[in-house]
Amino acid sequence: MSNAFANLETPSVQAQVDPSTATLGDLIALSIRVTHPQALQIDPPLFSKNLGTFEVYASTRLPTEQAGLPGEINGDKAIDQFQAALQNFTTGPQTLPGLIVPYRDPMGEIHQLKTPEFVVTIAEAPPGPKDKGGIRGIKGVIGPTAWSPWWWLLAVIALSAIGYALWRKRKLALQGPPPPPPIPADVRALDKLEKLAATDWLSAGRLKEYYSAVSDIVREYIEGVFQVSALERTTSEIMRDLRKNAEMSTEHQAQLRELLDTCDLVKFAKFRPDEAEATLAHAAAVRFVEQTWDALSSSPADSGGGTTKRRHGPPTGALGGDGA
Repeated sequence: MSNAFANLETPSVQAQVDPSTATLGDLIALSIRVTHPQALQIDPPLFSKNLGTFEVYASTRLPTEQAGLPGEINGDKAIDQFQAALQNFTTGPQTLPGLIVPYRDPMGEIHQLKTPEFVVTIAEAPPGPKDKGGIRGIKGVIGPTAWSPWWWLLAVIALSAIGYALWRKRKLALQGPPPPPPIPADVRALDKLEKLAATDWLSAGRLKEYYSAVSDIVREYIEGVFQVSALERTTSEIMRDLRKNAEMSTEHQAQLRELLDTCDLVKFAKFRPDEAEATLAHAAAVRFVEQTWDALSSSPADSGGGTTKRRHGPPTGALGGDGA
């Protein structure tokens, strides 16, 4: 953990399995509980398809809880819980290896916890009440005979299949052609910026609404292109995640930070820019969308024979000028 957060308490991990003795194929519950300072972010355990001789049937994460008893003032700790259903098809004592539980400190540095190992005894399924344990003899061929009920069943199945095929064909015909492909994120953002520039908000003095719209359009574009949650987060949180994203250059990150900070000043600090400054902010948003999209389109990942992400939107001049 970095020196700035060295005083944070190391999280603790507890785990248990239930039951400790099971039969072949039974579901075995694995519960993991991590108690940690709220400043740390706990990631899900690294469940692989197989854990030793155990197979992971399903896994889930429970909602985070605040540590402490009801009514107790203990707001600096939280509890994250994870559950998994396991199966084993090998008899005898089976070792469930420890699981790695990663967590991140406030600076984004990754650390690890490890659960203890468990030994679960797997027994064979008990014989049924009619199972005598011997080898049964070979029975004769069982199948439909002439005019037996099996033929009627096969006829019903065949007619049902034909009816379903005809119904599906008619349904597709009534639905018509498939919907058009989704609009690329850059075209959608530039179209919204163009419509914003055509409003009378600047001349009417609606600067706060204007800058809020610029910020929302850029944030929505970031979510759609860089897969970073942006609409409901602060500028600092967005920039922290983008620093880990290799798809956006440091130059474009600096442009984005300056644009979002300016919008925040107008929205929250009652900063009153003039109309010329608002026009420059709009042009900066247009330039950011175009440049980042072009950078992604010309990246090595898109030049290896895949589909190139090119913009087919209106030219820059139609969206508020070239900017400063």
